Amino acid sequence: MADARALNGVILSLYREGREVPLSCYRAWALEQVASLIAFDSACWGSAAAEPPALHEIHLHNCDRRIVEAYTRCSEDDFFRAALLARPGTAVSLGDLVARDAYLQSTLYRKFGRRFQVEWALGTLLVQRTASLHEFLTLWRHDPGLPFSETERQFKELLMPHLAATHRAAWLRHFLRPPGHLNQAWAVVDRRGLLREASPAFIAALRRHWPTWRGSRLPEPLAAAAQAGHVHVAGVLRFDVTAGDDFRFVLIRSTGALAQLSAREREIALRYASGETHSAIAGALALSPATVRNHIAHCFRKLGVSNKVELALRLEGAVPRPPTGMVE
Repeated sequence: MADARALNGVILSLYREGREVPLSCYRAWALEQVASLIAFDSACWGSAAAEPPALHEIHLHNCDRRIVEAYTRCSEDDFFRAALLARPGTAVSLGDLVARDAYLQSTLYRKFGRRFQVEWALGTLLVQRTASLHEFLTLWRHDPGLPFSETERQFKELLMPHLAATHRAAWLRHFLRPPGHLNQAWAVVDRRGLLREASPAFIAALRRHWPTWRGSRLPEPLAAAAQAGHVHVAGVLRFDVTAGDDFRFVLIRSTGALAQLSAREREIALRYASGETHSAIAGALALSPATVRNHIAHCFRKLGVSNKVELALRLEGAVPRPPTGMVE
């Protein structure tokens, strides 16, 4: 039961935490999760086409890049790959496939395994038959005295479909995301404003703006906006709401400093920050200098600044950026 819980924990991590991991480092991150369950020293994870045969891409973990070229020279002697192709979806352990002495005498070991310390291997290959695509992951151990166990082989077989599915999800998120749209500070809520799913960046933003907020329901003003399907602005945060049946998708954007000011205040603040005097601004906008001073005082209070230099920096964006994952 303890082993089953550990396996379940890794699978849940792949689906929950994995959705926040960028594609560029997804495989490295996923292999860290695998290592918490199955110890290994190096690994090879890639995809390929079957007809015609072509390697699409490959991720090497703790491997010399020269391993690819070395393998190409002896690939025709790779009985391990042949076993993976013959048994798609099944985790194959080198120790179950061939006797240790026979492996040490094989061309594969002499030309490849010995050089790169491939003493034991545990691999799985998945086939997407409609597109003739293969995804494979092989784990290697360097210690001759530490073969993979049958329990580890079973874990690997159960994990592989989830590794492939979550990697594909990361790939789709990366390529289907609109340019410049980070889409990380987000939540899905129901009509009552109750959270169903939310990214860590979204929760962090709520707690930053509403420090006393706790629970599963959005803060009241935001919950009301979500129920109505309306945009809600809170300070420098803009909550865009997209309605869909019984649920709402809420995405946080940064409004920037100017969004906190009225149209008149924005115009005066920009002129003042650029170096114009009260009198010059008053003359250009047909206002009294006193009115200009009052507007500037209001701007200072809204933006949390106390002088012209701080105002200029605030308007130029030289202030703490929005929480990671928030859309500008």
